[in-house]
Amino acid sequence: MKNDKGRGLYRVTSLGYETEDACVIGAVAVNGDGDRVSARKYYRIKIRDNDMPVLPSIGQIWKVNAETVTTKDVVRGGTELIDVFIKAKSVRLIIPETENLFTNFIAKEPHFVGLGETLARKLWVKFQKGIYDILECKDAEKLMYVRGVTTAAAQALISGWEKYENLKQIAWFDEHDIPSGIARNIIKHHKGKAISAIEEDPYRLISFGLSFAEVDLLAQKKFGINSDDYVRLQGAVEQALLARMFDGHTVSRHENLMPVVESLLGTEGLAAQALMAGYENTAFILSDKGHYHSVGQWIMEQTVAKRFATLATRSIWTHHYDRALDKALENQPFPLTEKQNEAVRCALSHGMSIIAGGAGTGKTTVLNVVLRAYQALGTDIRAIALSGRAAKRINEATGFPSSTIAGFLKGLEKNPLGERALIVIDEASMVDLGTMFNLIRYTTSKVRFLLVGDPKQLAPISAGLVLHEAVNTVPTVTLDIVKRQKGSTGIPEFTKLIVDGIVPDASMFNDNIVFHHCAPGAINEYVTQLYAEQPKDTQVLSAMYRGNGGIDAINQLCQQQFNPHGKRLEFEVNGTPNYLDIRENDPVLFVENNHELDVQNGTLGVLLNVGSPKAKTEDGEVSFADVLTDTGEMIPLTLALMDSIKLAYSITLHKAQGSQFPRIIITLSNSKMLDNAWIYTALTRAEVKIELVGSMRDFENAISRLSEADTRDTYLRQLLIEELEALKEAA
Repeated sequence: MKNDKGRGLYRVTSLGYETEDACVIGAVAVNGDGDRVSARKYYRIKIRDNDMPVLPSIGQIWKVNAETVTTKDVVRGGTELIDVFIKAKSVRLIIPETENLFTNFIAKEPHFVGLGETLARKLWVKFQKGIYDILECKDAEKLMYVRGVTTAAAQALISGWEKYENLKQIAWFDEHDIPSGIARNIIKHHKGKAISAIEEDPYRLISFGLSFAEVDLLAQKKFGINSDDYVRLQGAVEQALLARMFDGHTVSRHENLMPVVESLLGTEGLAAQALMAGYENTAFILSDKGHYHSVGQWIMEQTVAKRFATLATRSIWTHHYDRALDKALENQPFPLTEKQNEAVRCALSHGMSIIAGGAGTGKTTVLNVVLRAYQALGTDIRAIALSGRAAKRINEATGFPSSTIAGFLKGLEKNPLGERALIVIDEASMVDLGTMFNLIRYTTSKVRFLLVGDPKQLAPISAGLVLHEAVNTVPTVTLDIVKRQKGSTGIPEFTKLIVDGIVPDASMFNDNIVFHHCAPGAINEYVTQLYAEQPKDTQVLSAMYRGNGGIDAINQLCQQQFNPHGKRLEFEVNGTPNYLDIRENDPVLFVENNHELDVQNGTLGVLLNVGSPKAKTEDGEVSFADVLTDTGEMIPLTLALMDSIKLAYSITLHKAQGSQFPRIIITLSNSKMLDNAWIYTALTRAEVKIELVGSMRDFENAISRLSEADTRDTYLRQLLIEELEALKEAA
């Protein structure tokens, strides 16, 4: 491995592949005239999305400042070459300012269709750098002064340049130390007025991803904004509301918001002025009970509350429902309990209802009966869930078609809801306010909703609470008799104590629930040894990616111990060799949805057939390996899926939510992420055996720590109550 400066000009030769937040391009190093400087070196450059001023394409020349550079000697076709991998710190697309650069740019850039080197050279000789002003003004006639430039060629030049018309604005943003990716998004939003929008109010940059501290430095250094300037005060309020939202809250009180604003502005006096400025400019809504609501969150909670309340008060039961229920129960293998019967009738008779309950309480049994009854009534049933794995689980459990919420919303135009429709949301505890708002916004007031889930489980990742706030506010039946696990495991009784905030005593641990006392520094190795005892039936669950008990370290250790010699996943992109440090027979996890390839976020599987002859899918895509999923499907691993898979010896609890495993290993740490809901949700992923690894103190602290849902400040329940009372009075 060698070091390389990695700073200079590079011409894009291939588009490489994309990762979650970056892209990797193939390139060669060039000099100021665009000529390649080394035939022995080829480069792969990783550029973060937020650093890209425009999307890369072949032929462009980029100026790159490297963050890290690694090189290695390779042999290709009998020739010794040097492979250089650059992780870019910053990049800038170069506007060609020499004859050779301009000629290469026009001849090789795909946006300039049908324009060759000869014509490009003639244009440069005639106009020099003035060519850009002509293109900017779309002056086709002037371009045609050059012999050989036809009307079609002139229009092709102008059309191609439109793809780069934001470069002048990008240059301005560069001069003002504003990241290229953020500049690109601002230009996309404000178009030709992007510069004037930021000059007028630099704190608009907060909405595009910069922190208040970063914007504040720019505003004072580049724009001369004073400490008490109105836009600065307003920007601080916006940042404070965003910070609260990122922590999951949808509403604040003075004692929540004031300290955040004061920490940003530095003094209590400025903070008080800022809140007044925010109120005057409607940056938030101040309700009569002293609550601060950001406008967006207020609108969403109001919308959800109105729809839920309207549907919840819509109750109907006719003889048609009796017949439909009888039909649904015809092939039921065992009679429903009294509580299950109540849940079925509640879901059928109300436009909005909830089936709640913990793991194994019979929610799926009830849901099956409800769906068969609605089917007998001729209802258009759409079963959905937030994650791909949870969506697939509905289909497996009920036999009804299912999709992710994103997939459902995307497909509504082509597959609109019928006149009588029911939307069933499984694992509804994961659904955030914004997602629920979109479901309501794109459906009519006649569509019924049935939420199924466990409000004791993890709160949504994004802001707001839906299931947690709606439970027992709208018609709800909570199932509480555990049926899934055998009583001999002790798991049902154990998890019940956790939910009640009680630390289980020694008598609650048995052969199926084992606590392994372990020092923090030894957790990773200990978990690896435990995994070895029963690898095929085991899933490790962790709260963090790094450190003791972290996902990354455990994945690496498990791979080293159980699969050190498996074939590494290698592939080529436009002739450039690449690889992922995942090996044949490793457990893997898909972390993104790909609707076109029927891949669901959260799908678990095993990597197979690495290095086999390159097969092609039905669409003609090259498959570099296969993933055998835990549901028995074989998914060809094409280039489009390369950035979607991760090692899965250990995974996050959010990825495991909605799934169960014969044996789970839970890593314990002092992370604040470990609260009552996290522990409870993790424990209920186990079918037979639970292995807890860490210190008893961390376990006890997590059980006693309030769940995130209990500490979120939201207003949906209050709005629901008010709406229901208003509807009751109006009836």
